[in-house]
Amino acid sequence: MSTSSLWQHLGFRRLYLSSISFALGTQIYQLALPLIFYELTRSPTVMTGLRAVELLPNLLLAMFIGVWVDRVDRGRWARRAMSGMVVLMGLQALLLPQGAAMLPLFFVSAFALMSLNYLYAICRMGLVKEMLPEPLLLPATGQLTVISQVAAVLGPALAGALVAWQMALGLWLPMAALLLAAALLRGIDLPARPFVSAGYWQDWREGWRVLRANRPLWQLSWWVVLINGSAGVVEVLFLFRARDELQIPPATLGLLYGLAGLGGICGGLLCSRLRGRLGLGRLLMSALALEAASILMLAWGEALALLVCGMALNSFAMVLGNVCVWGYRQESTASAHIGRVSGLTGSLFKLLMPLALLASGQLASHQALGALLAGCAGLHLLACLGLRCSAIYRVP
Repeated sequence: MSTSSLWQHLGFRRLYLSSISFALGTQIYQLALPLIFYELTRSPTVMTGLRAVELLPNLLLAMFIGVWVDRVDRGRWARRAMSGMVVLMGLQALLLPQGAAMLPLFFVSAFALMSLNYLYAICRMGLVKEMLPEPLLLPATGQLTVISQVAAVLGPALAGALVAWQMALGLWLPMAALLLAAALLRGIDLPARPFVSAGYWQDWREGWRVLRANRPLWQLSWWVVLINGSAGVVEVLFLFRARDELQIPPATLGLLYGLAGLGGICGGLLCSRLRGRLGLGRLLMSALALEAASILMLAWGEALALLVCGMALNSFAMVLGNVCVWGYRQESTASAHIGRVSGLTGSLFKLLMPLALLASGQLASHQALGALLAGCAGLHLLACLGLRCSAIYRVP
């Protein structure tokens, strides 16, 4: 089946347009909020604490959200999740004039907002699985990831400019984008999905059984735990290094992130072709090796040109790895179980990140940021060697 068949599918085209608006709004928000916190507190501990709180819903709730998604109308709940995110962003915008005094409420609202964000993400995975045949799942995952990377080009540049101009705009504009995304998602026709349930907790246990039976995905999930923990630390520490050590202003930093997103676009477009040539396991190993090299560039680079190259290479490698992991999860899981398997693996994927972020925030006050980032590169190389010995290496 040719990839051109993907664009002949009306439901996917509507989902694609909705995803464009959603990705742009969330990309603006995800850079704007840490920048806002930095301007309010000038504290790396607060920044890493915020990121850790945002990851907790994924870690604590994703496995339960996944069971829910397999039991409901995924399109309707995707729209409800986006609407809830809009309400919470509006609350955060109203709290901004109170400054750092409202930090506890910011943390609570960030936790709730990311819970809804993950509900939407699992619903969208289920929608893709429902509407498309298996040969189109990896191309569809790649195209949707390209959207995120295009938004990564535009969103950070807009976020930096908005925060530099007026902090609240970094929240109001994402609200408008998410409202548009919810509207575009209305009216998607899906094939009838039979639903047979023996009870919530029995469905939850069934999800674990299906995941454990998929040996390549089960082994891969534990290596992704290490990779994501390292990558999350890199994201926050580099942002702090850029603002604190290198004194890069918000608008320039947003432009750098935007230019770096071009690497991710290339990764999303080339992933299907590269997998056909290398196989899934070898492509994942190559992506991790490239990501380790890019982290070293971010750890020691000072010239803007070198930082842009490092960020672009990092984005390219991360997208290659993400599309491979997400695409294989879609291919190897039945539609009836995709919500549960996505939720369970999502929780596992983020298992190390909150602890790693909190620890790195403390270490950043006492250790050189370059040395900490170089340590993260070493963890990526360790994961690369681990994949060579795992079942995923033999997946074509």
